[in-house]
Amino acid sequence: MTTSTPTRRHHLRRIALGLLAACGLGSAWAQANYPERTIRIVTPYDPGSMVDATTRLVADGLSKRLGQPVVVENRTGGMGMIAMNALLAAPADGYTLLTDTPASAINPTLHKDQARYNPKTDVAPIAQFMRLPFVLAVHPNVRANTAKELVTLLKQPGSPLNAAVAGTSTGLVTDLFALQAGATLPQVPYRGAAPAVLAALKDEAPIVFLDSANLVPHIQAGKLKGLLITSDARLDTLPGVPTAVEAGFGNFKPTTWFGIFARSGVPPHILKQLNEAVREVMQSSQTRDYLKARGASSSDMGLDDFRMFFHGEIDMWADVIRKAQIKQ
Repeated sequence: MTTSTPTRRHHLRRIALGLLAACGLGSAWAQANYPERTIRIVTPYDPGSMVDATTRLVADGLSKRLGQPVVVENRTGGMGMIAMNALLAAPADGYTLLTDTPASAINPTLHKDQARYNPKTDVAPIAQFMRLPFVLAVHPNVRANTAKELVTLLKQPGSPLNAAVAGTSTGLVTDLFALQAGATLPQVPYRGAAPAVLAALKDEAPIVFLDSANLVPHIQAGKLKGLLITSDARLDTLPGVPTAVEAGFGNFKPTTWFGIFARSGVPPHILKQLNEAVREVMQSSQTRDYLKARGASSSDMGLDDFRMFFHGEIDMWADVIRKAQIKQ
């Protein structure tokens, strides 16, 4: 009887792997052992932004749970399409992911010439990180202490009031409020949340709809008046700001959210593995404390739940764009 030498065993292993690959089993074997190398998460938002900071927190948690490095790559510009294109151009193997906001659901309807992807078929929603309610705030000079009083002012002929908007999502939230209120609310666009807040603080554009993380400090300081918040309950950090239901706008429920996506074609078991790992990260005490300090809440959506939620967002904002006759 002859005994296989190490060289012979190595040669036989290479032959076996070659046969597996020829049968399509080599790829399946590799997928079953996911992840075997570094995972890259691209994001269309600037370093230091809340999306970036949250992505890095999640990436660190994923790295510990998956046993492989998870790196974050900022690919800003092009209305988010530089990052989205990086995802869509990558192999469908789960090693390139994307974090984004409602813009990923909105852009293909609002910016058809630039965002040439189908959000329901070209991307695979994995998990939602968290949700942030929107706050309606106004400069103290605005003669309204409630959302209904503001609507009354907006309906007056020749109303000089306008809203500072900080991008796609906030502009559509403003449109949604105006549609539901039956009022006209002109918008002044700014390059990001910070300039929009500054415009409201300076009374240049005295109305602003932004996530709570951006507005809480200014409302607490009395520099802006908070008229409503789209959370289910009042925030501990803004006890004097009523919910939309309390303010008489029960159908006004938009939130901003951060989520993670793969491109379509990634095997279901990899998506499930990533969903479970993200949910573990979001339920950790460290992450919960981080979110609570910013007025946000963690999410525990399963894979199917987040897919249904994302598709609902696509349909809802497409309807707002159509009804408001928004053209870009």
